[in-house]
Amino acid sequence: MFRFMVGEVDAGELRSLFVAADLLARPELIERGIRVLEEGADFERGERWGVYNIQRLYLTVLEALDIRESTIPGTPARAELVMYQLGKFSQVISDFEAINFASDPERKYQGFVRFLTDDRQAPSYYEESDGDAGYATPDAVTITTVHRAKGMQWPAVFVPCLRKNRFPIRSSGGINLFHVIPVEAVPNGARYRGGRSEETRLFYVAVTRAQKYLYLTWAPIASNQQARARSDFFRDAAASDWMLTADPGLPDVPRLTPTPKVETPAVTISFSELKYLLECPYQFKLRFMYGFNPPIHEALGYGKGLHNALAEMHKRALAGDVPSRDETKNLVDRHLLTPYAYPTLRENLRAAAIRALEHYFDAHGDDLTRTEHSEKQIEVVVSPGVTVNGRIDLIKRLESDEVAIVDFKSTEDAQDSDMTRDQLSVYALGYRELTGASADRIQVLNLDERGDPFNVPIDDALLADIRTKIEAVAKDIRSEWFPCGHDHSADTAFNDLAWLAEGSPG
Repeated sequence: MFRFMVGEVDAGELRSLFVAADLLARPELIERGIRVLEEGADFERGERWGVYNIQRLYLTVLEALDIRESTIPGTPARAELVMYQLGKFSQVISDFEAINFASDPERKYQGFVRFLTDDRQAPSYYEESDGDAGYATPDAVTITTVHRAKGMQWPAVFVPCLRKNRFPIRSSGGINLFHVIPVEAVPNGARYRGGRSEETRLFYVAVTRAQKYLYLTWAPIASNQQARARSDFFRDAAASDWMLTADPGLPDVPRLTPTPKVETPAVTISFSELKYLLECPYQFKLRFMYGFNPPIHEALGYGKGLHNALAEMHKRALAGDVPSRDETKNLVDRHLLTPYAYPTLRENLRAAAIRALEHYFDAHGDDLTRTEHSEKQIEVVVSPGVTVNGRIDLIKRLESDEVAIVDFKSTEDAQDSDMTRDQLSVYALGYRELTGASADRIQVLNLDERGDPFNVPIDDALLADIRTKIEAVAKDIRSEWFPCGHDHSADTAFNDLAWLAEGSPG
């Protein structure tokens, strides 16, 4: 698609590629996708550079092609694999665009094509597999790299491809990083430079992952002169008294019935993940298991900047250095970082942040000295094997001497009141585990004047309700059940993946 946009392939070749990939429910849909790509490739239409958003274009093309899990030809297993690969590609786009968002549009798309096709860039960074998919680890064979295997062990380990020039890998020629940066300038630079010593350390990691059985193998590639000999590592290992050069097979004894090490896989989720599980489990699957990312928003960083400024205010108050309203502009300038905003938007966001903090000082400045915790990390063990982690914006003592758990909200991160109740209920559970005592209220402090008030007492029924909800979604994760029973028709204005959720196979 992107090679078509920069003129490297024509429409006929693109059509042939889509037919070969067998992704479309109806072949004529390709014409809709081509029209979207042609419009996106009009780099002379005079709009600001941020409009030429690669991620938004990618999602728009998928929508035009009607590519959803429920429409992909073939078996459900194939549809899941396709969605996983499409989601991983969405992550690749996000990684590239995070650095190149404000580049000249035509050069940005040309650079993205080079990033995708240069073997030294994206192809060497991203694995085409599903090794990191899933929250409940299955009882199955693990295929992994040596680097990823660090810190892990298995009863039986197979290390293949012990060929010369493969493991240890042959040093590459040409210019590399250390022709520009002295190796001494990088901590542990020799390690990153590679070489025989680093490859030996990797081999040590590989062979020590085995708890009982270790198999080392190699096979020549007759057509490749550089891959016809065995590795020195294989030769040295085979010379050890601990290694056999012929497989004696497994002993002829009664076999035990295989059982997983853990009957119930542990599940650990953050509140941002829990939010989607409670609202629409299929959205959770799209975002956190398949990996689809929304487009970068030009105002990204505004909410985080406000939260960071408020965190400083409350932490200083805890230390006895209570900030004043006169410091508002200084707080905003030190904490507000909006790297993707165009100049006019950046100034508007700065002005909005100043107004929000001034409003907070006016409404809650006298409460700063009642701060008990700010930005407090929590981890809630809801039930055996189920953990939720998150961070409480503020815990403060009210004038009534009650303890309130507080969440800051701005217009941009407003959410449904039921979801706010669930979020703060989780934090109330976390506070109980943190202190051994119960808080009295859950509150939302709005950072602008448009937000709705939220101030709810905490009782046992509230906490029992959220425990039940979390246990239910943990059960869904373990059974890989992610249905979509949510009407997304009204979500499209703020949810870039709403149309994908409508394609839930459940």
